[in-house]
Amino acid sequence: MTEAISLVDAKQENDRGTEQGQERQPAKTSWMPMAAVGVAQLMVMLDSTVVNVALPSIGSELPADQTALQWTISAYILMYGSLLLFGGRVADVVGRRRSFLAGLTTFAVASVLCGLAGNQELLIAGRVLQGLGAAVLSAAALSIVVTVYQNEDQRKAALATWSGLGVIGAILGAVLGGLVVSAVSWRWAFLINIPISLASGIIGLRSLPAMRADGRRPLRLPTAFFATAGLACLSFGLIRLHDGMTSVTAWASMGLSVLLLAGVARAELGKSDPLLPLHLLRIPTYWLSSLGLLLAAIVMMGSSYLASNYFQGAHDMSAFATGLSMLPMGLAALVFASVVPNLIGAVGPGLTYLIGALTQIAGAAVLVTGPSSTVVAIVALTVIGAGLPTCFVPLYGVGTSHVLPEESGVGSGLLNTFNESGAALGIAVIGTILATSTDGELASGATAPDAMTTGVGNGFLAVVICAALAACIALGLHRLTRAAGQTATTES
Repeated sequence: MTEAISLVDAKQENDRGTEQGQERQPAKTSWMPMAAVGVAQLMVMLDSTVVNVALPSIGSELPADQTALQWTISAYILMYGSLLLFGGRVADVVGRRRSFLAGLTTFAVASVLCGLAGNQELLIAGRVLQGLGAAVLSAAALSIVVTVYQNEDQRKAALATWSGLGVIGAILGAVLGGLVVSAVSWRWAFLINIPISLASGIIGLRSLPAMRADGRRPLRLPTAFFATAGLACLSFGLIRLHDGMTSVTAWASMGLSVLLLAGVARAELGKSDPLLPLHLLRIPTYWLSSLGLLLAAIVMMGSSYLASNYFQGAHDMSAFATGLSMLPMGLAALVFASVVPNLIGAVGPGLTYLIGALTQIAGAAVLVTGPSSTVVAIVALTVIGAGLPTCFVPLYGVGTSHVLPEESGVGSGLLNTFNESGAALGIAVIGTILATSTDGELASGATAPDAMTTGVGNGFLAVVICAALAACIALGLHRLTRAAGQTATTES
């Protein structure tokens, strides 16, 4: 089905159907490149959540004040979210293999800096550098998956693995963070990246092909500067929403982001080699996939954030116990990631995505009621976890099916930018709902556990709304992909 979508939309986009038809079934290649980039992606996503559990220990042992702790998270999000698009351009121009290894090395060095930091300033500097490395690494890694695996069946499996590892890493980060903090030290939440980076780097050096780079293409640095500034303003604005939905700084920053990105978009119109691939956003299934990734990231990060607060705030669990309580959610994601490719083959990507969205609605709806039983909460989170890869895998599959090999960096980077923006938006908006609801309940005389339970329930109501919007997008994708498949069958 994805191949049919790609052929039909590609014909509308620069008449690429003939070229893709000639390369319909290339020979399968080794899975070792997938192992290299998959391990690295797992590490990056682990790092996005593992630090959350370690924050209290960092604050007391480093020590670090509340502002520094907030920027320990925010600095990483800011750099990662704003540089993904430029990281994709670097991969296209400099080379995907070189960019991947450079990003991996930067991430590893930054992890050492964070793990050995003697004060809060060095820790934040290390997190900034980690965000830079993660952006270059992730953009190049997804570009490698799209470029290396040209066989249709193998590409579907590779994208399923990629998406599944990202989901599993984000969820299991809480488990690993709790274990590391309880058993050793918060510093190992960062230092554990070193052996993982070494393993990924060694596999990458031995297995990644020397993919052709086009050094004649410019990096488009002036455009890249304004695009990165616009995305940085967007990330900063979302971060500042933690101060409340009425934050002037947050809305001013996001307003500036709109102006900068609109200027970049206007300048990029008609360019033969754009940094911002606007032509992809003219393809309905691509921009619907992008919006779907944004919503899926909101659901994933919002659910993890709310679950952590629920177990620790409403039931006074330790960091480690909280991580173990979220383990079934990650295991469900792991199991369903392995069956999603077959499900896509049976019912198509649109219906697969719809099944995932409805599954998330069912799980989140239980948590809206504020269950007092942790067992009920764990079961509901497990249901949400099962729906995550069922959303991410078809969305990445449909989105990347429109990306040419020579623009796989920026095309993949744009998809990842929507994904990361959703993660930041989910934490910002749902975190604000949680804080506002909890404060209101406490002011009304409720106990702290009851106030937290109510706040978490209100937060999951926002998750239900996002999943419902995702279901609407899934229906649109199903209609478009089914029509594309019927057209391709008729033309053949």
